[in-house]
Amino acid sequence: MSVRIFHPMVAPFVQQAARALHEAGQLDSYITSIRYDASSAAQRAAFAAGRLVGLDLEREFRRRTVSAVPLEKVVSRPWGELLRVATARADRDGRLTDFVWERAEHAFDAAVARGLHPGLTGVYAFEYSSLATITRANALGIRVAYDMPAPEPRFVQALLDREAAKFPELITPWHQWTADREEGRIARRHAEFTRSNLVVAASQFTRNSFAPAGLDVSKVRVVPYGAPPVVDRELALSGGTRNGPLELVWAGTFSVRKGAHYLLDAWRTHGLGRHARLRVYGSVPLPDRLVQPVPEGIEFAGAVPHSELMAALHRADALIFPTLCDGFGMVVTEAWSRGVPVITTTSAGAADLLRANENGLLIPAADSAAIAGSVDWCLAHRAELRAMREPALRTAAGWQWSDYRARLAAVLREGGLFG
Repeated sequence: MSVRIFHPMVAPFVQQAARALHEAGQLDSYITSIRYDASSAAQRAAFAAGRLVGLDLEREFRRRTVSAVPLEKVVSRPWGELLRVATARADRDGRLTDFVWERAEHAFDAAVARGLHPGLTGVYAFEYSSLATITRANALGIRVAYDMPAPEPRFVQALLDREAAKFPELITPWHQWTADREEGRIARRHAEFTRSNLVVAASQFTRNSFAPAGLDVSKVRVVPYGAPPVVDRELALSGGTRNGPLELVWAGTFSVRKGAHYLLDAWRTHGLGRHARLRVYGSVPLPDRLVQPVPEGIEFAGAVPHSELMAALHRADALIFPTLCDGFGMVVTEAWSRGVPVITTTSAGAADLLRANENGLLIPAADSAAIAGSVDWCLAHRAELRAMREPALRTAAGWQWSDYRARLAAVLREGGLFG
């Protein structure tokens, strides 16, 4: 067992990569920040203390549950992330949270780097939180796989800058704060990419974004994220509606990068709320001046437990995901696992798996009229939309997380990381 994987978060794609290593008999350890441990007396004491001041720390920790690998393989370095979480609760515009986040990422990276030793044959790193570790691994002769969930950062920044120029109301103190720091952050990511032996991307969209930056795409391997286990066919086909308002779901951050401002424009300009309902599950970092007044038919439900989101997807007629730029978009495969068709754009990595008018609708990014047109199509073709549920379910069944893990293990073995 000789590969060490590390990431400050316990997102599904991180846990599944760790599980791929574990199933291959190659997992040395998985280092993260906060992880829930029901047996921890210290965590229970922290939860009780939090309740005294009105904080539901247990809910926050439960969101950090690691279930993909044995807990004895998981090393927790929680303090930086705990500070970031506490800061975010008091921070009004996000700048202080960003300041704390960056320093916590660097401290986490430095701690992982100090723990490397020549007995390891590989490290599995993720973007931005790994430059010190990659540099140390290079010095020790340890092979490095570098996972880039998002497209090339300068490509992303140029997109966001164009949106800010088109919609000045998007510019906030946080936007200016991060823009001032972006060149340094891009340089860090490029250094991580360059010093790695192998790069893993979840889509061709992400892979193709690296070439214009002069990065070596020959070392990039595409391994699409898998879908969750699919529900029973009869259950999937029983979901959605047959009449009344069209029921749509948005899952994830309601942000510029996800195309939220175009959706709001489409909803207002075309009066979509007269015949459709949209429930938004996730945080809303858009400026209030863009969101308010909330258009008719849109409801913001906030962040919810994953089980609640899955239940909402089952009730929906479609997931709408009009992203401007996304390395994959796991909400797409989550929707398909419930038999829910997806409306998304050519700028979503998961579009690699979308078959237009079979398991969803594919529209151009940054196009309010196209969003409105897709909703109108769904309203006018309710039977055809329902007929997409079975192909959507088959798509999810055809590429599960187990398929992702098998392909990732093969890529890492071929890349020389396994002992």
